[in-house]
Amino acid sequence: MAEKKTLDYVILAGLIRKPRSGYDLTKWMERETSHFFVVGHSSIYPALARMEREGLVRYEVVASERGPKRKVYSITEVGRVTLLSWAQEPAVEREVRDEQLVKTLCYGFLPEEMVLERLQQEKERHQRKLEMYEGFERGLQAQLREGVISQEAYLGTLLTLRRGIGTEKGYAAWCDEAAEMISSATPSRTNS
Repeated sequence: MAEKKTLDYVILAGLIRKPRSGYDLTKWMERETSHFFVVGHSSIYPALARMEREGLVRYEVVASERGPKRKVYSITEVGRVTLLSWAQEPAVEREVRDEQLVKTLCYGFLPEEMVLERLQQEKERHQRKLEMYEGFERGLQAQLREGVISQEAYLGTLLTLRRGIGTEKGYAAWCDEAAEMISSATPSRTNS
């Protein structure tokens, strides 16, 4: 069997929770994985086709309330074993590419007012994401109470959301810390 890409495992993780169409997988990823794994909608269908050929997923064509029939995919037993086996392995070390921090390398050379404005904008962006993730968490708790999702799916999603929430809180706090450091820099700092 060909080596799996992380996208394949994200798809399998979505399907282990419940059968979904490609569109439904995209919406699920936007809601539940966008804070740690972003994928374009156009990548889903080729991956599903490949995974179907490999026996990891299967589909059935079902009528849709909103238009033409659609393929609804579910995980096979082979897919389940593959996913859970992979989940038990140690993760590769995370690679971070943060454009904001590259720009921060130059903040000592920029006018203070401009830097403080940029930091405020960055903080507001992370606060909006934090509010979104906290809303996702409230929705997730409601889904569990209503029996829409299993305890297993709830726990995994809650853990990833908490990581996203912690990241956004940390980034917003860093913006405050950076602004304080910029504001209290020595008077000899270049302001042009």
